[in-house]
Amino acid sequence: MPDPAKGPKKEGQPKTMTIPQLAARVGRARTLIHRLATNPDEDWPAPTFKPGSTRPMYDVTWFDQYWAEREAGITQGRRNDLHPPTGSGDDQQEK
Repeated sequence: MPDPAKGPKKEGQPKTMTIPQLAARVGRARTLIHRLATNPDEDWPAPTFKPGSTRPMYDVTWFDQYWAEREAGITQGRRNDLHPPTGSGDDQQEK
């Protein structure tokens, strides 16, 4: 029987998570997620807060989409500043 003090269990995944929970979700350090969340260039949404808590919480659906796009854009081991992005129409460089 569920503990009434903990409240009812929600089906599926939670709608919001803290930075350490997001870090565990993607298997990365919480310091990396915190750095991304506080960097204005990353354009994260404003966090929400539970009543009585100071821990920022972020939307899981948004984070999953953000993380997938971020990981797809990483080209580890290759410089990506030497060639124009694919699909830009400038595939041929003038010599």
